[in-house]
Amino acid sequence: MNLKAWFQDRGLDFVGKRAVNLLDRYRLSSARAIQRIESCLNMLISQDCRPTFPTPGLIVERYPKVIRRLQDNGGEIAIHSYQHIDLNTLPVNQACEQLIKAVHAFESRGIEVHGFRCPYLRCSDELLDAIPKGLFEYSSNKIISWNFDPGMRGQNGNRIAEILKRLYVSKPSADFISVPLERPNTLEIPISSPDDMTLIDGLKYDPDETGWAWSQVLEQTHRRGELFNLIFHPELADRCEQAFREVIRQAKQKHPSVWIARLCDISEWWREKTGFRMEITPLPTGLRLTFLCSPRATILVRGFEYDGSRREWDESYRQLLTRTLDVPAYPRPFVGLTSRAPRETIAFLLAQGYILDLGQTARDCGIYLDEARLASLASETRLIDFIETCASPLVRYWRWPNGAKSAMSITGDLDALSLWDYLSRLHIS
Repeated sequence: MNLKAWFQDRGLDFVGKRAVNLLDRYRLSSARAIQRIESCLNMLISQDCRPTFPTPGLIVERYPKVIRRLQDNGGEIAIHSYQHIDLNTLPVNQACEQLIKAVHAFESRGIEVHGFRCPYLRCSDELLDAIPKGLFEYSSNKIISWNFDPGMRGQNGNRIAEILKRLYVSKPSADFISVPLERPNTLEIPISSPDDMTLIDGLKYDPDETGWAWSQVLEQTHRRGELFNLIFHPELADRCEQAFREVIRQAKQKHPSVWIARLCDISEWWREKTGFRMEITPLPTGLRLTFLCSPRATILVRGFEYDGSRREWDESYRQLLTRTLDVPAYPRPFVGLTSRAPRETIAFLLAQGYILDLGQTARDCGIYLDEARLASLASETRLIDFIETCASPLVRYWRWPNGAKSAMSITGDLDALSLWDYLSRLHIS
C-alpha cells in the first residue's frame, strides 16, 4: 500500500478517529476479537441467519482453526484478497495474483471457496474480466445506496461519514436495482449501503437507530423484491447485535417472505434460475404453457381468473402452484420486444425472470417495448416500473426461490483479529 496516498484519501481527522476506535476495539492479542465474532455468529445462527465473512488469505493462514470453526458452525468464508490492500492500486495481473494466492491459502487449510470481495470495495471491471474463469462463483463489490431518514441526527454526520461516502463509490437505488448481475467470469452480488461504520462511527447512531435505519432499507428492498446485502465490520459486531435482531425479526414478519441466505446460496440459486425455460403449445382454446424449472422456482401470474392452481402472493400477482397453465392466445402474457432491442436489455429482463417474445408475435403481447419506448425508459428502475404497472396479463418467473419476495444477506468483512493484523497492512510501497 502507498501509505502517503492512503493518508491523503482519508485525511488527518479520519485517521485520528479511526485510530482511537481501533485501540478501543482491538488488542495485541486476538482473543477479544475472536470471542466477539464467534458470539455474533452464534447469535445470527440462533436467528436462522447464516452470514458470510469475507476474510483475507493472510488471516486464514494466521488463524486457520478459528476460521474453520466459523465455517463449521454455519458461516461462509469468502475471500477478501490475500492481503488487505487496495487492489485498484496494483496492475491487474498483480491484483489477480492476490486473489489466486488467497484461493491457495483457503484450499490448503480446508476452507471452501465460493466468492470474493475486494478490500475497500475497490474492484475494477478490468480485474473482474481478468480473473480466470471458474476461479470464483461470485464477487460482491458493487454498492447500491438506499435512502433512509436520518432523523434528528442530521444527514451529514461527522467527517468519518463524509469520507466513507466518498470512498464507497455507489449507484443510487433510484436508478439501479439490487439483484445479482451475470458477468463473463463471475456473478456480481451487489452490496447495500449504509453500512455499520457509516451509521455508528459516522452518524453516531445507537443500536435502536442503527436497526431503524436498516429496517428502512429492508422495507424498500422487500417492496421492490430485491436483495438487501447488509454489510458490517466484525470490529462492531457487538454493537450491531441488537440491530441485527431487529431487522431479522422484521424480515421474518414479511409476507411474501424474505429469503435470508449466505452469498454462496444466492449465487447457487441465481445460476439455477438461469436454466429455467417455458414451452408453448397451441390449443384450440388458446395456449398451454409448460414451465421447465426446479421445484424451488417461483412462478407468478396476473390478469387471469383465480382458480385452485394459484394462491395469493401480493397485490399484483398470484403464485402458480402447478407447472402448466392454459391461457388465452391473445394478448400473449409475455413481454414483447423489438428485434432491435440491445442485447444488454434482453439479458437484463431475462435475469429478472420475464418471458420474452422477440419474434413475429412480439406485438401480440400485452406488453410491447419498441425502440422509442426502450429509449424513454433510461434506467433499470424505470424499465421495471413500466412493466410492473401495466395492466396487461403477465406470466413470469420470480427472482427468488420458494415464493420469497425479496432476499437478505448479512456479510461481515473479517479483515483483522488483532491490532497487529491491522497494522500489518500499513507498509510503504
